[in-house]
Amino acid sequence: MDNNKKPLRKIKERPLLLLSLESYCVRGSSDDDDKTKKKKDLLPSRISIGCTVVFIFVLLVLVELTFRQVLISLQNLHPLLQDETKRNILARHIGVDALCCFVVASMGYNARHILHGVSWKNHSIFGKKNAGKLGTTTTTTNTSNSRVFQYYPEGARILVFFLAFQCKNLIDTIIWNDGPVYIMHHILAIYSSVGGLIPGGFQFYAIFYMGLSEASTGILCLLANFDENGHGVEGLADAFPITKLVLGTIFAISFIYIRIYLWMILTLSYYFPDVQRILQQNSESLLLTKGKKLFFYFNSASLGILTLLQLIWLLEIFRGIKMELFG
Repeated sequence: MDNNKKPLRKIKERPLLLLSLESYCVRGSSDDDDKTKKKKDLLPSRISIGCTVVFIFVLLVLVELTFRQVLISLQNLHPLLQDETKRNILARHIGVDALCCFVVASMGYNARHILHGVSWKNHSIFGKKNAGKLGTTTTTTNTSNSRVFQYYPEGARILVFFLAFQCKNLIDTIIWNDGPVYIMHHILAIYSSVGGLIPGGFQFYAIFYMGLSEASTGILCLLANFDENGHGVEGLADAFPITKLVLGTIFAISFIYIRIYLWMILTLSYYFPDVQRILQQNSESLLLTKGKKLFFYFNSASLGILTLLQLIWLLEIFRGIKMELFG
């Protein structure tokens, strides 16, 4: 880890497209460096967020279409690739879904230094406490206010990209008729992303929930190609059984470690206690606006439901492992 890496440059004007991390580091208009350092970062404007989401959405459509063309050029390599529907399924799961998950997961990993205040049992992937200047956030993260209200450019960027990805996923879910459960999941994810930006909050938690944790989802998207129940490519599991087994194993391990172990630590030991403390102690605070309070309640309910669902999915994983090993 590079301890000599310089903090990211603070800019004074809101850019139209929010792609680089620096574009989220907007400060005041003063030319005095000392005064500028005392000013807080500003949330991206709604226009910038909207333009960036549209830009990423269009980019994903182009990536998917490009991936389809690549598969067309490779269709003679295997009989499965000669079917247009199967090629389109692969293009969707690999060229869009998995790609999106790994992009935000990599952003979360690059911002892992912000999570050093969380007691992860000293696990190495989050680095040592105060281990370096990988980003722009240097203030403490060991209080409820800092984790809930403080603006984190790293978390804000993850939320914007995650929002664009979920919009694309929602459209794809409707087009491919994945069902109401998936549609509702994407709608809730979109709401949580928007709420983290407008009115704003929980950017600290976005680094994990919308960032790092999506690594296991990316593996699941690759594994979805082997699904025989309508969501995958029929015959792919029979053609590449070892690949399916390897991906299934990696997914099970990553899900248990990220979505169960780390997720439970952050959710039960930090998120819900933080929300409870904020609502009890800051009911008259200027930071806790009516819009934020409503978002806190809804987002907490959504997170609670997702956490319960993940425990149910864990049982399904164990059931699948049992069937694979013992029939």
